[in-house]
Amino acid sequence: MARVLGVGAWLALSIAATPAAAQIPDTFKNLKILPKDISKQELVSRMRGFAGGLGVRCSHCHVGGTNDLTGTDFSSDEKKEKGIARAMMAMVEEINGKLLKKAEIENPVTVKCVTCHHGVTRPETLAEVLERAVGKGGIDALKAEYASRREKYYGAAAYDFQPRTLNEVAEWLSGENKGDVAIAVMQFNIEQNPGDAYCYNLLGRLQIDAGDKAGAIASFKKAIALAPDDQWSARLLARLQSESEPPKP
Repeated sequence: MARVLGVGAWLALSIAATPAAAQIPDTFKNLKILPKDISKQELVSRMRGFAGGLGVRCSHCHVGGTNDLTGTDFSSDEKKEKGIARAMMAMVEEINGKLLKKAEIENPVTVKCVTCHHGVTRPETLAEVLERAVGKGGIDALKAEYASRREKYYGAAAYDFQPRTLNEVAEWLSGENKGDVAIAVMQFNIEQNPGDAYCYNLLGRLQIDAGDKAGAIASFKKAIALAPDDQWSARLLARLQSESEPPKP
């Protein structure tokens, strides 16, 4: 039976087998956050964690060089991204080393780059991305941005493509008095998620605000058809239907 390599042994072999490893110096200069005596193996492991967490290559923070790191100046502080990385590293050390202890959480989960970034450079939610898009270019821009991110990231941890994301955008637009755009967002959400009852509930409430009682009635009926125990939609539907009934003679 073949022996299973430990993590340290596997990493050492990986480093040795990687062409870029030949370009990584054996001693390090200008370390400000990492320990001065950090081993090459540990440093490479950490750097790979940073790169994977942000979905970038070494050149994101380091000056010069190619993908195999030839000509890279690791000690240079020229790129602002390196300074940002140092600040983030200090923040993570503060959280893991001090703040988690103060929280007195049993078996706390330590914070890493990937905890917030999930494989993308800018750690923001999909709702924030779409709010920015719709603010600049309207519903068509939102649809294009959603489709682009979904094609690239669906199935990864980077963004939440559940119906709640577009719900959040629609509610934000409603709060900004852009009810017509909010309704368009929910109609798009339903195209993506036709079986989600809550989407129809939210659409119905937005239609009420817009004065579209007939549309709201249709939306609540659809919500109830998908979720027969949806008492919220049932109450709103009953109210609208009673308001729509002609007065008794």
